[in-house]
Amino acid sequence: MRVLCVGENILYGRPSEALSKAAVAGSLSLATSELSGVVETLRRSHYDIVVVQQSASDVRIVRQIRKGKISAPIVVVRRDGTATGEVELLTAGADDCVAETADHTVLLARLRAVIRRAGGHDSATLHIGRLTVGIERREVHIDAAVVPLTRKEYDLFVLLAMRKTQVLSKEVLLDSLYSGEDEPFGKVIDVMICKIRKKIRAFGIDEPFTTQWGIGYRLNESAFNPVTVTLPQEDYRIRPAVRENCLPVLAGINILGIVAPANRP
Repeated sequence: MRVLCVGENILYGRPSEALSKAAVAGSLSLATSELSGVVETLRRSHYDIVVVQQSASDVRIVRQIRKGKISAPIVVVRRDGTATGEVELLTAGADDCVAETADHTVLLARLRAVIRRAGGHDSATLHIGRLTVGIERREVHIDAAVVPLTRKEYDLFVLLAMRKTQVLSKEVLLDSLYSGEDEPFGKVIDVMICKIRKKIRAFGIDEPFTTQWGIGYRLNESAFNPVTVTLPQEDYRIRPAVRENCLPVLAGINILGIVAPANRP
């Protein structure tokens, strides 16, 4: 998870204690930005979420980000704030507001929840057809079987699953996977995609990813659709319905070889 921390002054331009602890507990990649250059920073690099740190409610930075056509989710961490201020921040485009005194585990959970909802997922377990991704347990299942992914392969797969409708460039994937580390050679994403494909094909899924040449990769949702059984063609024939004879049976009339006895006085 790549987090851009934005503050209103030197003190609040640094990650708060709760955010710093959340970074350690949740393996977050933290970067900071000044207010004046935040929109350009977000346009130049990919971040999963923006954390705006404030001493009190102020909608200006949120509006600035949204006017810049930046769709990244925003969480505001406030030292002091009122209910009215929170309403104004959410109305301006913030996705959540958290008190500065909140425990780092709560902050981390809120950050994950906002990112998950931004990707169209409503729970910590992602369900995409036959595919199940357990975010907390860091496991990928197809049907009931675990897909044996390495740590980096899992991180790459989750990035694509969380943004299942988006094409992610190799630059974005590299930034997300290796931010703060020495980036490996440029083909590492292609190599990991190839290895993941091979592992998933063992489950009968031929093409788990869609490749946009010159752009990047996207999860192929339709590949994980439940397997359907195709009936033989002859089973689709329309069999004629059995017709019932509704004619009344009268005395002396032979119907189907049965003679009804005449009514006797």
